Amino acid sequence: MAHNQEIVRVDSKGRVTIPSYMRAELGMQEGSYAAVRINRDDRSLSVNLFAGARAKLVEMRLIIPDRPGALARAARSLGELKLDLLASSSRTLKKGDAAEWVVVADISEAGRTPEEIRKKVLENKDATSVEVKVLSD
Repeated sequence: MAHNQEIVRVDSKGRVTIPSYMRAELGMQEGSYAAVRINRDDRSLSVNLFAGARAKLVEMRLIIPDRPGALARAARSLGELKLDLLASSSRTLKKGDAAEWVVVADISEAGRTPEEIRKKVLENKDATSVEVKVLSD
């Protein structure tokens, strides 16, 4: 595994420029989304390609039943709507009653608005509550 390193200067707004050959190698282009992570232990950042320039990202917060299979059913429902699930986290809100599932998804292939997606998930009864926040235009 080859690693390349470049020393770049931080500008007055805290920005750094990723060298063009690195962007090209990763498939990054104008409008792409990058995930930036901090490692406090070794005082480093990592930058990873998260989604392409054509992605339409949303963050969805679903309240689902806290029982076996509920998250799988909700994920299948989002997949059937042609959402590309890029990141998610879940937690129990009330044991045996309710859980929260937060998803970052690309809806560019869904052919539906965020509101239509929200209504369809509720209609399918895969969640008791759905909030959708657009992360890109």
